[in-house]
Amino acid sequence: VDDAIVVTENIYRRWLIDNKITIATAIDAVREVGNPTILATFTVVAALVPMAAVSGMMGPYMAPIPVLGSVAMMFSLFAAFAFTPYFVMKFVPPLDVLHKMHKKEEREGKALQAFFQSTISKLFNVKFYGMSFLIGLVVAFFLSMSMFYSTAVPVKMLPLDNKSEFGVSLDMPDGTALSKTASTLHKMAQILRKMPEVVSIQTYSGTAKPFDFNGLVRHSYLRQNASEGELQIQLSEKGDRHRSSHEIALEARQLIQQVALDAGANYAVVE
Repeated sequence: VDDAIVVTENIYRRWLIDNKITIATAIDAVREVGNPTILATFTVVAALVPMAAVSGMMGPYMAPIPVLGSVAMMFSLFAAFAFTPYFVMKFVPPLDVLHKMHKKEEREGKALQAFFQSTISKLFNVKFYGMSFLIGLVVAFFLSMSMFYSTAVPVKMLPLDNKSEFGVSLDMPDGTALSKTASTLHKMAQILRKMPEVVSIQTYSGTAKPFDFNGLVRHSYLRQNASEGELQIQLSEKGDRHRSSHEIALEARQLIQQVALDAGANYAVVE
């Protein structure tokens, strides 16, 4: 909405200066802010577009931001120049209403200016306040940085979600027969099915399970070797259990660890 706000405010500003409402003034007001509005929009687009170059697992997560963001910005620019002036003229407020709005804005501006002069100005003019504020900033900065070295704030790229499912990805040693892979998956399933929150388990040996968005990012649909397998664990709905899916997945990882060690396999619990 930023582009539309700039156009609308400048039209109102010019009408107040001329003290009359005319279409010619509105057109000239749009022209007046045209170039800076276009440049500002292109600047935002230029800042977003490089995110499309992010590769690896984060690529599919990042790609919608530059694509949709850039399209939205360009459409907002078009709407500001094509639609906004039309609707401003269609629903034009009376001139006395514009003056009342302007006076109200002036009162708010004076109140804010008085507040800032009574606070921020002291930081420059009174040494005690300025040094105290600077020291406070430095202390607050290092306190916030210390959170990385403690468990006060967990740092994650993506937040944990309480889903009704998770998976187990199994990689047996290269050359393992399909029957051995299936047997190892069956042993894991027999252990995990004893967990009270588990509703059902499907095993996939030598082929990929039906992949979701997570599988699309991990390219799990390419898992077709006899030494590769997956488990799909279905949980009861989150309202019917006391533990989150993450807590259940952490326990599941420990429960099947020995089975994977005995088979000499690598495994991963995939949420």
